Amino acid sequence: MSAARAGFIGLGKMGRPMALNIMKAGFPLVVANRSQAVVADVAAQGATAAKTPAEVASHAELICLCLPMPSHVEEVVLGPNGVLEGIQPGAIVVDFSTIGPSTCRHVAEKLAEKGAKYIDAPVSGGTTGAAAATLTVMVGGAQADYDRALPLLQSVGKKIVHAGPVGAGAVVKLMNQLLVAINLAGAAEAMVLGTKAGVDPTLLYETIASATGNSFQMARNFPDLILKGNFAPMFSVNLLHKDVNLGVEVGREQHVRTLLSDLVLSVFAEARDAGHGEEDIAAVIRPLETLAGIEVRAH
Repeated sequence: MSAARAGFIGLGKMGRPMALNIMKAGFPLVVANRSQAVVADVAAQGATAAKTPAEVASHAELICLCLPMPSHVEEVVLGPNGVLEGIQPGAIVVDFSTIGPSTCRHVAEKLAEKGAKYIDAPVSGGTTGAAAATLTVMVGGAQADYDRALPLLQSVGKKIVHAGPVGAGAVVKLMNQLLVAINLAGAAEAMVLGTKAGVDPTLLYETIASATGNSFQMARNFPDLILKGNFAPMFSVNLLHKDVNLGVEVGREQHVRTLLSDLVLSVFAEARDAGHGEEDIAAVIRPLETLAGIEVRAH
């Protein structure tokens, strides 16, 4: 059986390698993006270029989105020349964006009016996982839609989880992001404090890395980023601030207190407002370094 025709809208740092992996898996692919240079690049590798999301939707059975903000998803799907204008009955929108569950449900309802389907499928694993097709994909949607999209999902991810109905994938991803932010902010605070108290930061990191305070965020952010003063963005402060804000909104909707998440939202807002929003999330340490009068760097 031939592979379903796929579309991809949003060819950024995550979307571009994911789109290439979908093509490598044998899916005919049509692509669109606000910046045309990356469209030309992906088209040169075998995709068909489209000018609008509506054009992508008119040629695809599985229409993938990988966009930064909930407003971008609504614009691309529901706005002028959007997916909704071109989508065919029975087609599925596969939304890899990290957005809130309420936005997922709203978009799904609008697509259902055209006889089309929607699954939220946010991913974790960063640009490295996107390139290697080893992402974790957290899916919300009907079982039948999940089953139809699964071969495509397997072309970008190693662990695919069907979390429940539309919006459930978004909830799982946002809970992950709350923990990313809380763990990173805690690690940053401990490392600044230990360094200020006179301990060599490399020794401090290496000791904690072999002790019970270790975490994925310690390993990701300290040896190659903070200790080297490297804040080039792989995943920005602005984007994690957005994710934490969405997670806190889920807390409000569910009437669950989110004290730590509220606090860490302020910590990331502090880094954003200090001019570090476009830097990597590791830069969340920088305002505290300034306040403490030290830098956590390898000597």
